[in-house]
Amino acid sequence: MIINFRNVASEKVQDCFKSALSAYHELHDYSITLNQKRIKSSTMQAQPVINLKNILTGIKKYQIKLAVFVSSSSELKVRDIPDKVLVGWFAHELGHIKDYISYSNIGMINYGLKYIVSDSFKMKTEHEADYNAIKKGFKSEILATKEWVLNHDLVGQDYKDKLNKYYLSREEVELCNLNDLPFKPIVE
Repeated sequence: MIINFRNVASEKVQDCFKSALSAYHELHDYSITLNQKRIKSSTMQAQPVINLKNILTGIKKYQIKLAVFVSSSSELKVRDIPDKVLVGWFAHELGHIKDYISYSNIGMINYGLKYIVSDSFKMKTEHEADYNAIKKGFKSEILATKEWVLNHDLVGQDYKDKLNKYYLSREEVELCNLNDLPFKPIVE
């Protein structure tokens, strides 16, 4: 595994990330950076690292931007999130990266644009990231993450509404089995 931690001082956060990544064997040959910094619209964002050099060479690198605070809260630090919730959150973000590896670096630019402009594409990708995490054995962690976000008083309603709009519901996650996922979102 090629892991880089940038500005991640918490060993707990590092350990939770390593725990989630250990199940994603297909990602172990790629460089993945966990970069803790201020993020405006989210708590975590999985992204390809695209620059002129790797567009031409095809070398793929990825990063997960990790906020210092849970989105919509100025009090709730990511390092204080329960371990199971944090592992579930990382498993979801790594589910995105698993999807990214099938795209060329140029194809990822198109992917990113579709994610920004199409609600149905965004929903499909968020569902797929949850499915990927569940297939890797993180069903209980995904459920713990959803429960924690939806029930925490310091998480803003806007963030909860976003979770309800784009991500699998708790009921849909409950219906998922490792090898038999009951739903596939349809992009119109």
